[in-house]
Amino acid sequence: MRSCLRLPMGSLRAALFVSLTGCSSPKPPPSDARFHDEAAVLVSTKGLSTQPFTVVQRIRGKHGTEDVAFACVVQLSHDKLTVTGLTTYNAPAFVVEQEGVDVLSQNALLRDVPFEPVQVLHDIHRVFFRGFASPQADGTHELLDHGEVVRELWRDGHVVERHFHVLDTFSRLLVLEFDGPPAPVIAPHVRLTNLHYGYVLEIESVEQGRLDQGYTLDVKTNRVP
Repeated sequence: MRSCLRLPMGSLRAALFVSLTGCSSPKPPPSDARFHDEAAVLVSTKGLSTQPFTVVQRIRGKHGTEDVAFACVVQLSHDKLTVTGLTTYNAPAFVVEQEGVDVLSQNALLRDVPFEPVQVLHDIHRVFFRGFASPQADGTHELLDHGEVVRELWRDGHVVERHFHVLDTFSRLLVLEFDGPPAPVIAPHVRLTNLHYGYVLEIESVEQGRLDQGYTLDVKTNRVP
């Protein structure tokens, strides 16, 4: 199943620039009912071995009976991780910045995004950073990461599935399915199933590149190819 959220790339970039330059100061969460995973882990950006990158993503799925649809841009640069969310109408939804272990969240419009912005950051870590840092042989491999067992299935030099388990009970918390090898940063399509909190996301990376390899989409200065 592919994402059907349609955002013209030029409009997405323009809205992204507005969101980064015009968001208001941080606000408290709008509702106690909004989803937030307090047990999730954020790895310090200063310890990441990943090369700088920018990825533009479209996301849709289900949170319980509620439909989810939004877009986001993920950028890692100069030890800072920035996640900028946009609604289906190209309106700025949120900006989350992580530098080291410090996180700043700016909320602009969250009606179409039923997650706390920091929760989106948690899932970004699960998709991009938590797992084996180097390629593994074909088969299943496990590691212990921040009190969770991470089990990965590798095939043809890239990860196919990544499961997160509770260490004590070994019950599954979350499953990631990667459709294809990194292109070049992440698989073009990823399915995220959170079994504990009951949501499924289809994540399509519509544009991606490594900043150290000449990629020129710069969300801070609005420079585009």
